[in-house]
Amino acid sequence: MEEININKFLELEYLKKLFHQKIKRSKSKGIDKVSVEKFDVDLDNHLNLIIDKFKSGSYNFSPYLELLKLKGRNKVPRVISIPTIRDKLVLLVLKEILHEAFDSSVNRKLPNNYIKEIKHFLKKDKSEKFFLKLDLEKFYDTLNHDIIISKLTGQNLPENVVLLIKRAITNITVPQNSHVSQYANYEANVGVPQGLSISNILAQIYLLDFDKVISKRKYFYQRYVDDILLINSSEISQFRIKNFIKELESLSLAVNSSKTEQNSLNVTAFNFLSYSISDDKISVAQKNIELFLRRIAAKITWFKSCIKVKEKRPEHLKENPERLKEVFINELNDMITGLIANNKSYGWLFYFSEINDLDLLFKIDKIISSFFLNIDAFNNNAPQELKRLVRTYYAINSKKLNYISNYDKLDTVIKKREFLVYRGQISSTQNYSNEDIERHFIRYQNKQIRRNEQGLGYTYIT
Repeated sequence: MEEININKFLELEYLKKLFHQKIKRSKSKGIDKVSVEKFDVDLDNHLNLIIDKFKSGSYNFSPYLELLKLKGRNKVPRVISIPTIRDKLVLLVLKEILHEAFDSSVNRKLPNNYIKEIKHFLKKDKSEKFFLKLDLEKFYDTLNHDIIISKLTGQNLPENVVLLIKRAITNITVPQNSHVSQYANYEANVGVPQGLSISNILAQIYLLDFDKVISKRKYFYQRYVDDILLINSSEISQFRIKNFIKELESLSLAVNSSKTEQNSLNVTAFNFLSYSISDDKISVAQKNIELFLRRIAAKITWFKSCIKVKEKRPEHLKENPERLKEVFINELNDMITGLIANNKSYGWLFYFSEINDLDLLFKIDKIISSFFLNIDAFNNNAPQELKRLVRTYYAINSKKLNYISNYDKLDTVIKKREFLVYRGQISSTQNYSNEDIERHFIRYQNKQIRRNEQGLGYTYIT
């Protein structure tokens, strides 16, 4: 097998493009506390250093910075590893190289496509179906380094690429304000750090052989990271389940027995990728319905507080309650419909666009409208400008997206300035440079994106 030529991934212009497309809008800082802005000032020197050290095999990663992500009450927080800007760029290069090396084996499907395939399978044959759901316990934390390297070795990857990947996954993650003298207390003997751009593709590669074995059998089979789903026309025997578990154990993986589910779809629905799936209905998992409504309710509470107390309003809307009302409805509509930015779609219903449970959308629309019954500023009625999930659903599925906010249409500095003034993000009387306008716009746009993505609870395999 001919070795991959990695030179195209290490050209200065390619790295610049990768930096501007994937990293420049990032706000996170690694252990060196270097911001994107500071890194950008001396970009060429940083990139040339990466190229030289990457090619020579002498590149070493700085310790990752620990970020604890809460998973819910009484649950252990998830440890996210934050690389430095320079390391982040190297990891992106490694990810692109891995995608080329495993192009025919590793998919980049979005969660919706998994659900679409399940829908198609269930629609094709209306006979009774039985499902089995398995969850891998502490999946990323238990991936075996030797197994990962063995699956990379013997492929068409250069030796220095495999070496760098090994360094990336064995690199330590340390808490904020750790001193160098304490680094020896932290180990990374097993597992793949979560938060790295290579984490998901390495996890896929790790289970490629398992996927191939199961896919050869008669079952309908889906796996998304650590969630495994099988659907069959008859109940899957305990003997078969034990074999699945044995194969996973050979990879140093354990099944979380408390999350194993098995039943007939005629009897009960199951949740997969935050969808609720039964024999005839594709809906949204109850937890995700509640999360969405809580976010909407929080936005309503924010507005009611701002209307009552002027000091709580955004700086440039303090003296303009009528504009505050308009901005509130616009931002609420962005939460309801989602939005388009950077040629991508973001939002709750974009994620759940494969549902066929329209009754749920009518019900949520009604609940959102009811939130206005005790808002005097809107005469205790939902305003006509308030958008609806039902109409959004039809817009998304018909691909007629004019109903949905498209930030990409704000493609000039003048349009961005007018938009930011209207939304109360900048002063209407102050002079701003083009760079200032761009910076304010990106910051606000990213805030709206984060608000739309919050609580969906999935990881894209990219």
